Amino acid sequence: MHKELHSIKIIRDYMARKKLLPQNVDNIENIYSFFQYLSSDESKNKFNSLYIMNYIYMYIASDEVAKRKTSSRVFEDLLAIIFDGEVIDSKKRKNIKSEVPECFELVQDKLAGNKREKIDLLFGESYGVSVKTLMMSNKEINMGSFEKKILFDGFEVTKYLTERKTDSDMGLGSKPRLKKLLELLKDNNHYDKFQNRFEKMFSFIFSDDIILAIKENEKMYLYFFSGEEFTTLFTSKIGNVDELLKILNRWEGNSIRIDRSMLLDSATRMVELDFSLLNDTVIRLVNELDYKLHETYIQYFNEENNQALKSNLISSIDELFNAFNLHIKSLQS
Repeated sequence: MHKELHSIKIIRDYMARKKLLPQNVDNIENIYSFFQYLSSDESKNKFNSLYIMNYIYMYIASDEVAKRKTSSRVFEDLLAIIFDGEVIDSKKRKNIKSEVPECFELVQDKLAGNKREKIDLLFGESYGVSVKTLMMSNKEINMGSFEKKILFDGFEVTKYLTERKTDSDMGLGSKPRLKKLLELLKDNNHYDKFQNRFEKMFSFIFSDDIILAIKENEKMYLYFFSGEEFTTLFTSKIGNVDELLKILNRWEGNSIRIDRSMLLDSATRMVELDFSLLNDTVIRLVNELDYKLHETYIQYFNEENNQALKSNLISSIDELFNAFNLHIKSLQS
């Protein structure tokens, strides 16, 4: 865990006391409302907000780190600390209980596993959230496992449940091949049953709320979806193959990949974080002092003439706090 997250824990406690954070997080609106505040004009000159924004930029969104896989986990850690939740790993996921629809009684373990896999954050005993982070250039989102063998069971299409090309050009690995497969179900009078099963499986597996973060260096775009909004977007289109394939791209292994465009267009909650303002605030001075502080530690133990280092550092600290005092009323929140 980054040491700055310990500072954010302290900031979180102060913001909670001032009722800038919800007491309990049990729906997506709680999280969305805080990020609305974080991006607002009211918040942009407050020290606590600037510190959180600076952390997101430095460790999650900037070009220097955004492409690293670790930036996704860093974002989850941040959300867990701000909202007093818990990041869920594979071991903890096994303890999450969910009621699988009775019609899937014979395969309930697999479907329950598909659902558990989606939860990245847990608040309280039962409120789970899925977190997806991607670059602006990523037009496709990996939504994780959606059990293909169960979905297509009994329709006599097992040999086509592959991403590889088949003789008939049917399959799961591309939108054209998937379209041919779904049209085969229609031709064989299986599509109504497939549609019913898809709706029930999808509504169960993807019922948890979703946060989608898109990184673009000095900006981050956050989208917040309730599980119902997300599942309805798909189940409302399953009756028409062409409409469904505007958002469902393909399977890769047992995971589905979707086109992000229609999902983003459907969003009713979006927040834009603009990090370009940070250099015009006291956070720039904080960053400079932080570098100087660590540089001084190292110099102190490695240079013979080190006696002036302490006084120079104290002078830098005095300068920073003088800058704080010039803007103390606006920085306090």
